[in-house]
Amino acid sequence: MYYVLCVIKPEGYGEGWMDIEDWTGIEGFGDWGIGALAEQRPAGPVQINAVPHDGYQDDPADLQDKTVPLMSKRLKEAMDAAGVDNINYLPITLKNTETGQVYDYFAFNLLGLVAAADPAKSKMSSHDGDFVGDSQIEDLVIDESKAGGLLIFRLKEKFSAILVHEKVRQAIKSAGIKTVGFMRPEDFVAF
Repeated sequence: MYYVLCVIKPEGYGEGWMDIEDWTGIEGFGDWGIGALAEQRPAGPVQINAVPHDGYQDDPADLQDKTVPLMSKRLKEAMDAAGVDNINYLPITLKNTETGQVYDYFAFNLLGLVAAADPAKSKMSSHDGDFVGDSQIEDLVIDESKAGGLLIFRLKEKFSAILVHEKVRQAIKSAGIKTVGFMRPEDFVAF
């Protein structure tokens, strides 16, 4: 069974949030979110600002999948514990702009772009007709036979959809990570 990995705000976190700056001006991350081996890498250490808003005082979310995918050290450890072997990592530092606190994080390059959506059962459309990267999806049905046994991968039809196997889901839950959730594919909607 596969689930779509998503960021959630757990109960009790209040109204605030922490904005992790989206890599503006940092070279070397242009191709880290497309499911293929990145040809670009940043030169030297990377520090990114994490900006708390509205009184937020907790740690940053464990996952961010924007210009460059990011995960916390503890999420990486849960991935390792599950046996995930198709992710390249680059250690980075997040710095809280209010407190100065630093957090160990990883930029991650997920290797695995799989056309796993069942086209006969999923509702999909594509702007350019190729169903690669930017498809609109509702009622997603995964054809697990196409996953090739991968524990985690990006959906070829929608790069922003990261799918994880039940084994990874259990490892993340066992680690007590509360800022990452799991959506059943049929509940996934992307436009």
